[in-house]
Amino acid sequence: MAKDFPKKLKSRWETFTTSEQKIATHLLQNLSGIPFETAASIGKRVGVSPMTVGRFLRNLGYAGLNELKEELRGDAPWLQLYAIPEQASQGDPVSETLRAEIRGLTKAHALTRSPEWKAIVRMLVAAERVSVASFHHGRFLGMGFASLLQHVKPRTLFAEGLDGAYADVLLDSTENSCLLLIDFRRYSRHFRVLAEEAVARGIPLAIITDSQCYWARQLTDNVLMLPVDPDRAWYNFTAATSLLSLLVGAVSREQGDMFERIGEITRLRQKLVGYVEAPPATESAPAAAAKGKGVKSKRKRGA
Repeated sequence: MAKDFPKKLKSRWETFTTSEQKIATHLLQNLSGIPFETAASIGKRVGVSPMTVGRFLRNLGYAGLNELKEELRGDAPWLQLYAIPEQASQGDPVSETLRAEIRGLTKAHALTRSPEWKAIVRMLVAAERVSVASFHHGRFLGMGFASLLQHVKPRTLFAEGLDGAYADVLLDSTENSCLLLIDFRRYSRHFRVLAEEAVARGIPLAIITDSQCYWARQLTDNVLMLPVDPDRAWYNFTAATSLLSLLVGAVSREQGDMFERIGEITRLRQKLVGYVEAPPATESAPAAAAKGKGVKSKRKRGA
């Protein structure tokens, strides 16, 4: 029964109001935490009244939140993640941060078993060209992902948007291309406008974001959401980095043997840029530097 609840929400998404989509998004991304929730706590997290939460659940066929909890009861391997260590009970922020990161990483790995994950992997593999865009504090995520994906997926590019029009994405992409957008709160205006424009132009779209971005599923089914900690001033990108690394690996496995391409890239990099080797492990860096200075001194005297 627990597996039916997410399907129920996704199948009725288009019928939900904006407030209901916010509630549904929170429930989808926090299934394991529902036993600890109340209608008031859910309402506070998503910015609606407890009455709105109760009415939403009744429209789904539940008498209330307790009936939903009863349906979900039994899927409890996650309970150990919520056990409060002694340090955390004494207000140790490091322990709480570690627990939050464990929950985020657990969610990232759980997403790899979702239908959305499989659809996004297939989309990336099938695309003749992949465009990636990310914004603000999370800009480095898209740049790093595109750089890694280029090793196994030809014609992958990071969309800078420096021309003010994203022409390389919106004009040069086709129905055989795809666009992957990555953003977390607070969201860039470019994030939503670019997503809407891609959908209007028929460009296949996937979105990786956090659980507060309720409107993402209005635009595409290909959405991966990570939990957000509202008590943090900055988004923690540990889970996002892990998720993107898993995605590169999944695309590589789906495409098959790409070692020849990776080898060619390595040879070109060696020829054009080169690599600097570290000193031998038996020789310390200061000793190597001193040795180098000695060689230079001898050359000067010899001259």
